Amino acid sequence: MSRDTPVRSIPLALASAGALLASGCPAEEEPPTGFIDGFLWGTASAPWQVEGDYDPDPTDDFAVRSNWTVWTERGCVERGQTNPEGSGFYTRYEADFATMAAMGMNTVRLGVDWTRIEPEDDRWNDAELDHYVDVLRAARAAGLEPMVTLHHFVAPTFIQDPAEDDAVDLLLGDPSLGVDAPFAVQFREFVEHVAPALGPWVDLYSIVNEPFSVISGGYLVGGCGSGAFPPGALSIASSRTVHSNLLFAHAEGCRALRALDVDDADGDGAAVLCGNAASNNVVRPLVDGDPEDIAGAERIDWIYNHATPTALLTGDVDLDFDRAFDTTAAESNLPMDEGNYPELAGTLDWMGVNYYGPIRVEGLPGGALGGFPYIDAADYDPTLPRSTLGYAIDAAGFEEILGRFARYGLPLYITENGLGEDGDTNRPMYIVEHLDALQRAVVAGADVRGYYHWSMTDNFEWAHGIDQRFGIFGIDYDDPELPRIRRSSADAFEDVIRAGAVTDTIRERWVRERYEGPGLR
Repeated sequence: MSRDTPVRSIPLALASAGALLASGCPAEEEPPTGFIDGFLWGTASAPWQVEGDYDPDPTDDFAVRSNWTVWTERGCVERGQTNPEGSGFYTRYEADFATMAAMGMNTVRLGVDWTRIEPEDDRWNDAELDHYVDVLRAARAAGLEPMVTLHHFVAPTFIQDPAEDDAVDLLLGDPSLGVDAPFAVQFREFVEHVAPALGPWVDLYSIVNEPFSVISGGYLVGGCGSGAFPPGALSIASSRTVHSNLLFAHAEGCRALRALDVDDADGDGAAVLCGNAASNNVVRPLVDGDPEDIAGAERIDWIYNHATPTALLTGDVDLDFDRAFDTTAAESNLPMDEGNYPELAGTLDWMGVNYYGPIRVEGLPGGALGGFPYIDAADYDPTLPRSTLGYAIDAAGFEEILGRFARYGLPLYITENGLGEDGDTNRPMYIVEHLDALQRAVVAGADVRGYYHWSMTDNFEWAHGIDQRFGIFGIDYDDPELPRIRRSSADAFEDVIRAGAVTDTIRERWVRERYEGPGLR
């Protein structure tokens, strides 16, 4: 555990149970089933998804133009959609914060957009940095503890420009340089620039969001318009390089924060707590008992869930994903030697879990191709309902993954959890089912300190645009005012927040016998 992480000798959920019994409550009463005092309840978003390419001052000579701006201009998003202003959060944040506070929320996960602050290499737009400080000040004024993400898929075009000609991609810079690799250096300079300004308002930092999504979406799917992320490459060798560079960028970002953010914004004794929100999934073989599928599932479980935290906790780097750290670049097609890199170790103070559903894996005959067995969303368990994105809905898997991550011994935050669907038929039930699973994990001893629902409002869902809706508040994109339309899922979420637990009354109100709709059980 990092020097900055408050030490707690036993899980808070268990401590609360013991305190209750010691206070004189009869032993035969049921143990508490709620969440810890001070539990953080909020929603999460990414800056570009809710702000888009909105330009607050078209008269200046700064352009709001990111890798995702170029990606949309190339027609690589469904139906050729572009993202002029997301859900309008850039100008509506105070009203959104007021709504969140009125629902009983006490935290918000948001981000600062690197592109807005450093649109060109070493050319800074501090008016945008001042804007984000205003946003954080407003969050605090509304009683919301901010968790700030520093890299959420989006980067300036001098970092990555997915143009068809003369493409730029510093994520593919020489990873053997470690902390001096081009991407790590540029990211460190960005964090060094923003840390002193953010410090008085922020203690919780999610440094890099879903590194494996950057790798898989940008370098293992391939093709403009195929649901891919920029740059839309298809290269296992490139994916390994990006994996390494994201690790060192995280470490350098955390090191810069610890050096330059000296303000304890919430008075808990820690000025900086470095985390890494990852996409975590329960991984199961496509066919139970099939040796190749079992081997494939074990490898994908390592890749998705454990390779990155292992590197950031211990410094042990595995680039061919064989669960060992002994391959040299000369022995295999790796961008650098595996092994132990002390500069990575100890750069996680907490772990973030982004959970949407489990995955099924089909193992390739004769072993995995470059470390990656076959995965197909269409092969998810047919007995489970699915979201409109094809994710299986499985709250039991949520409880399982939390139990496994609790063994790392670090505090956990649920940094994303939500359901994409048209309308709001199933989201209330989804929220209550998953919070019920979270509650069971907490009572069992998992040190979970906060939950961020994805998301407060509908937003621009990356390669799917506005066609995928995740908000507990809908957005009418046909109205230039982008009004927020409260959905019943907001009522379900507020019920749990107000109660501080998932109670029988809440279950009776929101949990039905089955999910409804196409592809749902």
